Amino acid sequence: MIMEFSNEEVKKEYETKYENLKKIANEKINNNAYLWDVTVQKYASKMIRINKILSSEGIKKQITNKMFKDIETFLKKCGNAEFHIALVGAIKAGKSTLINALLGYEYASTKVTPETASLTKFKKGESNYIKVSFFQKNEWDKLWKSAEDSKAEVFLEEYKNLNAEEEKNKWLDKNEQEFICNSQDELVEEIQKWTSSKSACHYFVKEVEVGLKDFQLPEGIVLVDTPGLDDVVEYRSNITRDYINRANAVLVCVKSDALTGSELNTISSVFSNTRYNPEKVYIIATQIDTLNRPKENWKEQCNEWLKYLKGKSAYGDLRLAEKNLIPVSAYLYTLLRQYNEITDGSDKYWDLDSIVRKFRIKDINEHYHELLDFTQIERLKNKMQQEIVDRYKELLIDDIKNSYSLCEDSIRETLKNIEKAQKELIEASKNGIEEIRKKQEEYNKKYQEAEQDKKELDALLKKLKTVTTQRADALEKAIKNLN
Repeated sequence: MIMEFSNEEVKKEYETKYENLKKIANEKINNNAYLWDVTVQKYASKMIRINKILSSEGIKKQITNKMFKDIETFLKKCGNAEFHIALVGAIKAGKSTLINALLGYEYASTKVTPETASLTKFKKGESNYIKVSFFQKNEWDKLWKSAEDSKAEVFLEEYKNLNAEEEKNKWLDKNEQEFICNSQDELVEEIQKWTSSKSACHYFVKEVEVGLKDFQLPEGIVLVDTPGLDDVVEYRSNITRDYINRANAVLVCVKSDALTGSELNTISSVFSNTRYNPEKVYIIATQIDTLNRPKENWKEQCNEWLKYLKGKSAYGDLRLAEKNLIPVSAYLYTLLRQYNEITDGSDKYWDLDSIVRKFRIKDINEHYHELLDFTQIERLKNKMQQEIVDRYKELLIDDIKNSYSLCEDSIRETLKNIEKAQKELIEASKNGIEEIRKKQEEYNKKYQEAEQDKKELDALLKKLKTVTTQRADALEKAIKNLN
């Protein structure tokens, strides 16, 4: 397309910018990070080039932060040949207990207080180790502001009681640290040090990577324990929301006793973040042993859950909802696996005794396999093996392709709008450079207003969601009081 200009100054500015963009488009891309797959390398190289063009002067101002974030997420997927299985859900929904059951050892803390405040990744290692990365100061400032804005009183009070402020300067902006552990007990102790809510330094930890010699999944698979989606500090729950996009498969842990407003919000937020692929989401109904009559009660609950999960805001298909809804009892599974080591009178002895009584069972030995089957953990492991682990490389490539398509569609639409705006600017060149600047300011103002409208809409939706949840929970409580 040949552009005609009546103003030489405008023509010169246009040609300079055009040459700069041409230079970026033809620039050699260093794509060594993507050598693990030819297809991925091709997609990543294109996206790096596009990202540079969008970041150039005159275009960057018209690109949303979300688009840059989507591109960054895409390139992270391309740059790492790992397949991430994320466990997400509300605080105390049983994520850590389930991870322990899947790993076959109690690595993650499952105390009454919420423990997981940072991403904790479990993967295969040549030795048992822990790598800890810390928040940068600017990230911590955002987290702290989030805590103050949301009036997270418990968080702020515990921070004060643990004298965490005295620890802050030791860890912020600190380089990643690695610790080699000689035993499983040492590893558990080190994990608790960096993730426990009773440890002052845990506030400043951004991510924990745990390497396990006897990791039961193949190299390349990563199990990820995430902060609660309902964390009072919104910054931390947003870490999980952002991570859902990065994850290649998601296990959504929801307590099995009821689908209240908050649980529905948890499930909805996960599906809205997975966008193009509901098949990668598995709804895990946790703690089914806590129901009064576990077998009978879950049958009733299951039918109610499917009414919601088959809807458009979730799977959009009953068959897929039935296939990907899995009830589990991870703690009962762990107790049964430890059965021969549990001593009479211990806490675990009484925990197991109280659960088993619900099944009207006296002799655990006689019904051991029946109880083990009830936990559904082995079924979940087999399902993960067949549907995820055995196909993880294929799924990883598909995920990257889908992610690329989403970015591409969004970028194409944005560039159409930019092209339209540029044509109008060139048309305005007939009236001189001042008219162009005036027009450009007009577009920048429109863009800023659109961004502000989006932020205000997001804030309103969050507020409505909170109010709706509170009303749903209050209604449920009132109904229960009537019985």
